[in-house]
Amino acid sequence: MSLRRYFNSPGRTVLFSVCITIILGTVLLMLPISQRVPISFIDCLFSATSSTCVTGVLTIPFDSFSLFGKCVILALIQIGGIGLLTLWLFLVSLFFNLGLSTQFLMAQVLELTGPKNPRHILYFITCFTLIIEIVGAACVYVLIRPQYPHTDALFHAIFHSVSSFCNAGLSSFGQQSMIPFQSNIPLLAVTAILILLGGIGFLTLYELLLAVRKKLLHTRFTLSLTTKVVIATTTLLILAATVILILLEGSKMHPWYVMVANMLFNAISYRSTGLTTIDLSTMQAATVFMIIMYSFIGSSPVSTGSGIRVTTFALFLATIRAVIKGRMVVEIKGRRIPADQIFKAMAVLAVCLCWVTTSTFFLALIESKSSFISVFFEAVSSFTNLGLATDITPFLSFPGKLLIILNMFMGRVGTLTLILALRVQKERVEFQYPEERLMMS
Repeated sequence: MSLRRYFNSPGRTVLFSVCITIILGTVLLMLPISQRVPISFIDCLFSATSSTCVTGVLTIPFDSFSLFGKCVILALIQIGGIGLLTLWLFLVSLFFNLGLSTQFLMAQVLELTGPKNPRHILYFITCFTLIIEIVGAACVYVLIRPQYPHTDALFHAIFHSVSSFCNAGLSSFGQQSMIPFQSNIPLLAVTAILILLGGIGFLTLYELLLAVRKKLLHTRFTLSLTTKVVIATTTLLILAATVILILLEGSKMHPWYVMVANMLFNAISYRSTGLTTIDLSTMQAATVFMIIMYSFIGSSPVSTGSGIRVTTFALFLATIRAVIKGRMVVEIKGRRIPADQIFKAMAVLAVCLCWVTTSTFFLALIESKSSFISVFFEAVSSFTNLGLATDITPFLSFPGKLLIILNMFMGRVGTLTLILALRVQKERVEFQYPEERLMMS
């Protein structure tokens, strides 16, 4: 197999781009100019992987890195958020006319369906990201300027905006994340909007803006099924999580409007970002478990977030509904879902559950002195790239750090992408076996 044919696979291309970014990031973080204090190789690798995979968890204090090192981390978060391949294709498209094979690869990587122009989507992703992050940084700067000197406020604003939009969850404000800003409702609102825009999916945003444009021109436009499912499922998940958080943790904050604002912010953040205004160590066990389940579902397809994706979750629920009603097909909002997508959704769900279970088992063996809930949360949080660190994160052993690094990588690349990357070629079926039913109860 030729090298060109090998990298014509979208899965292998994504896998290769993430690996290259992590390696380069590790090398840069190991340079003396990047460090204020000596940092080991494993901690540099952990930090580079966490930044590229937009997890946002560090095993060492953020201030251990110099300004140059922090800028490297910021660049890795930006690249990891919108993808190295997306940035590379955007730069190439500015100077060269992309061929049909490259455009086909772009369409597969961006998971385009229907009559969408890959180049237009590519330009939209890049330009929209830059515009939103610049506007977000400006808003954050205005809100925090009274508390910091000019240069510090500017750096915090840029870093916070990029980290929030890319759903990284790494805060430059310190280890307390957003806890010191519980009463700063405007800052919480700006951060929540950045998180929501980054996690709702670029294609969903593209369609929504296109729908608004068509509406102004009095032209008919129909949203795709993906966009409808993403909006409906995301809204329901956020509202449900807000209510649960109010019931479980609402008594810790006063007055009531500050409490509601904080719980809504956390409900948005816990999908994939991990910025929090509640100390994890003070949460009820039920709240921690809800965060685990919520982050496992994650964000939307083609977004800066991770998880199994809300569309996979919606398809899983629709499949259960079809089985209960005794139907032979799965339907969502008046549309029949192809069988191959149902198989893929079930495969993604099953592989992710198996991976989390296995990684939790081995992490419990490695970190035997830690409590199970801490180990379980650490395993799920790293796999879903949530970015919430437990009390055991700074004290992970060398094998424990390697396992968490692998978890973050798997969670960001995606199990389906990894399966497609490792598959040499599509299996050609020449015949079919006889059908026979299997007892299941």
